[in-house]
Amino acid sequence: MSHRWIVDSKEKAEFFIAFIKDQFQTGTVLTYKIREENRTERQNGAMHLWFRQIAEKLNDAGDWARHPYSDTLEIPFTDVLVKEMLYKPVIKSMYDKNSTAKLTVRELSESAEVLVRWLSEHRGVYVPFPQSLKDQLK
Repeated sequence: MSHRWIVDSKEKAEFFIAFIKDQFQTGTVLTYKIREENRTERQNGAMHLWFRQIAEKLNDAGDWARHPYSDTLEIPFTDVLVKEMLYKPVIKSMYDKNSTAKLTVRELSESAEVLVRWLSEHRGVYVPFPQSLKDQLK
């Protein structure tokens, strides 16, 4: 059996505490793992939409990725290539994190703005965060 609790209000905290007490009183042994909530699935979807939009704009501008073993083999950008080649180096240098899943909401927002600015200044491609994601990050 698996349980997942997102405690983001006083009422949810009280329900979670009651659940723990109930499990203890019935003799059920559970291990609790507490982690900071980084982003919602909706925010994650918006982030990947943003990666796809960047890929489309870069491809439309004729700015394809180079294959690591050949300077002449060009690869069209995909959301995966944008994430791995462009975004992950930003989060690695800014926060020493290798995974977007480990970013806090603030780190996601700050690092995305760095990539938006760099692409605009150096590649002439402007792809802001989807507005829905910006609204959720506030």
